[in-house]
Amino acid sequence: MEDNKNRSYHRPIWDDNGGIHYDLTYYPKENNHVAVCLAPAVKVIPVIFIPGVMGSNLKNGDGEVWQFSLSSLKKWPLANAKKRKNLLDPKTTEVDENGEILNDMADGKKFPSRRERGWGSAFFMSYGEALDRLQYLLCDDDILLENYFREEQLQTARQRFTGVRIGDEPVEQVLTEEETAHSHLFLYPLHVFGYNWLQSNGDSATLLGEFISDVLGTYRGRLAVNKVILITHSMGGLVARHYSENLNGQEHILGMVHGVMPDLGSPAAYRRMKTGERGMIGLIIGENAEKLMPVLAQSPGPLQLLPGRAYGPGWLKIEGSGARQSLPLANPYEEIYLNKTDWWRLCDKDLLLGDTDKEWTDYQDRIKIDVKKFIEELNGKYHPQTWLFYGASENNKSDAFLTWKERIPLRMKEAQRVRQDSGDPLDLSPFRTHALISAGSPGDGTVPVTSVRTVSPCIHGVLATDVDHEGAFAIDPVDRARSVYSDLSDALVFTVRAVVKIVQQVPAP
Repeated sequence: MEDNKNRSYHRPIWDDNGGIHYDLTYYPKENNHVAVCLAPAVKVIPVIFIPGVMGSNLKNGDGEVWQFSLSSLKKWPLANAKKRKNLLDPKTTEVDENGEILNDMADGKKFPSRRERGWGSAFFMSYGEALDRLQYLLCDDDILLENYFREEQLQTARQRFTGVRIGDEPVEQVLTEEETAHSHLFLYPLHVFGYNWLQSNGDSATLLGEFISDVLGTYRGRLAVNKVILITHSMGGLVARHYSENLNGQEHILGMVHGVMPDLGSPAAYRRMKTGERGMIGLIIGENAEKLMPVLAQSPGPLQLLPGRAYGPGWLKIEGSGARQSLPLANPYEEIYLNKTDWWRLCDKDLLLGDTDKEWTDYQDRIKIDVKKFIEELNGKYHPQTWLFYGASENNKSDAFLTWKERIPLRMKEAQRVRQDSGDPLDLSPFRTHALISAGSPGDGTVPVTSVRTVSPCIHGVLATDVDHEGAFAIDPVDRARSVYSDLSDALVFTVRAVVKIVQQVPAP
């Protein structure tokens, strides 16, 4: 830095319209004083984060339904199946944007407030800290300006990431100095698209298109390019891809970064229907089939996470003392999801509540029209600039396949043998019960490695890492000793680098 007493540096001051001005002190001409007005990046490339299933706050006419708040959470522990079904009805719920936000005004006047950018629609427990850190990593340009006012020069996050290789990833995924410098020519305001995850992802994709149009309109005159970058979590990736590839949205998207996306569907969706959700979320949304099945059966979004044909056959196994089965043979919709008679079918009509005949008919239509059509039409389609990371740890046991294992009390085994010798079919009897056992395969605890397709001409970068599904965008690394940075997860580093790579398509302003 040049040491010149007649030189002063001045920071830009942002106004309410996203413009800048400078507060200068005037000196006599004979002083030959030089005032250097530091020019920040001003051209904008909006980034939109799309949460996963259960990742957006919901409300109905009576107020909060799904939000990380005391008034919302207290509704659930004692709620019976009927109340849960009524509360989580895709026809009566809508997105609630009044959730908690971390550091709402942290970005000053450079962008609209975080509340205005939709951050309040994201489930705070899952995304609050992650969104705050992600925005900082994408817009840490102030470090470059502040370097003019200090002796020790600091690096931006993107400069720290330059030349760094995560694990054994391909060299071409590593950032170059030129790419990093180019990325600093733009600003990246982070928006959040909260959506009703109970409704069809196809409907949410239509709303995403409207949201993108609104975001682009917000920065009219400031845009570097009339496109956005999408960062998605889990099911949010399906919403984004459907909009891009099936609703002609590709022209409005510069690129996508997907985190733990269940590309081919996941058997975990079957497990939830049959046994309820696990852990703390299960205590809220339903820890058994009696409480959760009526909710999921009426909700196209979660059902669209079921394995499609591309997942392959045999992911559901039935093992007992008699004949063994491995399903589906070819068609999961007919063999499992629409199956009305076999005990291992996806949906139990008797648990649907209300007019069960009507509920079953509605459920069948949902599978045929919303679920099958959505899954199969999306198969293999990606935006031409796609980057993704997924969980591949053996410590996060996942459901690559599921097995119904027979459990027979010892005193009943002889009676069971007699029944089997008589030619009884494989079904439930007073002598047997079945437990649904996970394969315990590598993944993120929900999405197994087998649910992720990593090879396509459209996929430019992939990272297999150690992440938990819900906390895929968590700030801290799972294993500090093995991560690239002790203060950041590899997934976050990969996400920011992917954005930088995508931005290389945009000419310098």
